[in-house]
This record gives sequence, structure tokens and C-alpha cells, in this order.
Amino acid sequence: MKVFHFLVAAAAVASVPALAQAQTAAPAAPTANAGASVAVGGTIFDPQGGEVGKIVSMTGDAVVVDTGANKATLPKSAIGSGPKGPIIAMTKAQIDEQVAAANQKAAAAVEAAMVTGAPVKGKAGGSIGTIKEVKGDQVIVARAAGPVALPKTAFGLGADGLFISMTAAELDAATKAAASS
Repeated sequence: MKVFHFLVAAAAVASVPALAQAQTAAPAAPTANAGASVAVGGTIFDPQGGEVGKIVSMTGDAVVVDTGANKATLPKSAIGSGPKGPIIAMTKAQIDEQVAAANQKAAAAVEAAMVTGAPVKGKAGGSIGTIKEVKGDQVIVARAAGPVALPKTAFGLGADGLFISMTAAELDAATKAAASS
């Protein structure tokens, strides 16, 4: 059996929004957002004027705020104007708590889906194989080319079930490279 331990975990985490960043259900901002200057690189503050984090990206109505410990996606409508600039009705600690809770919930859902026979898809939606066995922190995936052991952290859970952030071809190439080193 091939054991595959390298960068799959980091790549999977980057592709699992619930684990990398949580959608935070922020309460309505203290004031209307008409005057809020919301821009990438800007700082978001809490009602007491404490720094919550920096805006790292914006897409449509989604504003991603980096608290230093986590990244949280907030709706633009949750951001208002405060004396120091853009403000939300939550503190940094409250956002970090929500992200931690969302991460726990997502990890529990992935763990629950890791059952013998469960299909595993790749990042392009193609079949990777099926779960043969779960041993500690390793998941053995049955594949036509032979079983491959992946860390649990390599898996995410989407609408179509379990997935990893590689295609079957990428996994085959990585497995070959790992076996030859």
C-alpha cells in the first residue's frame, strides 16, 4: 500500500471553505452602511472601536476579513460606519469563536462521512475511489491502481460527498513521486 503524506492536507484545507474560513452570521451593523468605506486593505472595527481585522478580499456582497487568527466571510450589509471607519456589531473574539464553531461542525461532518464504501471525488468531480478503511488519522482509499493512504485532513465534504483537492491523475503522479523518493 502506498502512503501519501505530503501537501494534500494543505491543499485540501485551502479548498474547504468551512475549514479555511467561516461564513459568519454577523448581526446588523450599528449604523447604516451608506458611509462605510469598505475596501480591500481597510480595517474593520467593533462597536467599542477595537480592531476586528483587515479586509483581504471582496466579491459581490461577500467581504473576507482576516482577524489574524481566522478569515471570516461577512455580508457587506453587516458593515456600517463608525467613528474610526467601517464597523460591525461583533468583536474579534466573537468572530473567532464563530469560526472555531463552524470549523468544528465541518470537521465533525467530514469525519461522519468517512465510512467504508463512501465514494471519494477529486477536485474536478471525477472519481478517486472509495473508502476502504479508516485507521487513526489515515484513510485508506481503494483505487484501481491500488490502495492509497491519505491523512484525514486531506478530505472535505461538498454537496456530492467526500472530496480531495486533486484529480485522479494528480493523485497518481503524486503517489508515484512519493514512492520514488
